[in-house]
Amino acid sequence: MPIKHNFARVAAFSFGLSAATAFALPAGASDSTTLSFVFASTLETKLTLTESVTFPLLAGEGDLTEGNNLRLEAAGEISPVSVNATGLAAFTPVAFLVLSTGAGIGTGWNIPIADGLRMNVGETAADGSYTGGRTLRDESFGGAVWYWQGGATFQFDFAAIVPGEWNHAVVQTYHGAKYRAYTGASAGDSWLWEADDGENLNGWSYYGSYFAGYQMPVGPSLVGFLVEDDARLYGTSGGSSWGESVPIWTWGPVVNVSFGREIGGEPSSNLAFLLQWRDLRTFTRDTADADYYRARVLVDGNPYRLAFYRAALSYSLRLR
Repeated sequence: MPIKHNFARVAAFSFGLSAATAFALPAGASDSTTLSFVFASTLETKLTLTESVTFPLLAGEGDLTEGNNLRLEAAGEISPVSVNATGLAAFTPVAFLVLSTGAGIGTGWNIPIADGLRMNVGETAADGSYTGGRTLRDESFGGAVWYWQGGATFQFDFAAIVPGEWNHAVVQTYHGAKYRAYTGASAGDSWLWEADDGENLNGWSYYGSYFAGYQMPVGPSLVGFLVEDDARLYGTSGGSSWGESVPIWTWGPVVNVSFGREIGGEPSSNLAFLLQWRDLRTFTRDTADADYYRARVLVDGNPYRLAFYRAALSYSLRLR
């Protein structure tokens, strides 16, 4: 079951990971192959093989433009309950900005200890209201889940102003929109994907991340703090009662250790550890235990409560 929130964006910026192709490259281009494994205390697991190539594009001579490039990535992912193929194009027009777009497609299946792909159907009373019960209909290999996303990353390294190996205080923020759909679902149908909460609909969502950290020349290569914001933009009628549009905030510290032989001037291995807490929605006493999420009703006032989410471990190995 894969990590639901992708802190690989932070890893890619802070750890200098890239990926690989087998064709002849033009002058100035570089390529690599990276194998990564993610495991979390929530039993989420994913293995990913990424190949990418980076081309210089509109590069200038100044500090802000000398690294301008276009990075293309293709990846295959597998977990105990899903398989995916993804692609990404990221353009750096200036040192502090990365514009990216990507797409992916996959399918899932269900095993005794985890669900990969199911319809989440609410039981209704005679008047059409939800009773609180639900049916999780097995959709193993029943269709494809696909997405398209686009966004922008803003990043800055304090050492660009005050050079020095001890001056790498870094910040990064990403903001993007994603459209995701399950081919077996009709408009308004909810579905479960990769052992998540089952509140997915075909439609748009927003994801934002905020990272501040420090890169050290000795000891851990990076320590920092990551905040993530997920918001569904489905606009379902009555969605405000169960908090459909209430953003889910997740945050926690990140520590990365780099080691192994150098490839392209960077260590070949990175081990990242993440602890996360998150805001959960709080529902009224008489609806909190409802199995189907649309039968729950948010409490008045502040709908959040804080809870520990997970500990996650990510290991990446650059193969070449």
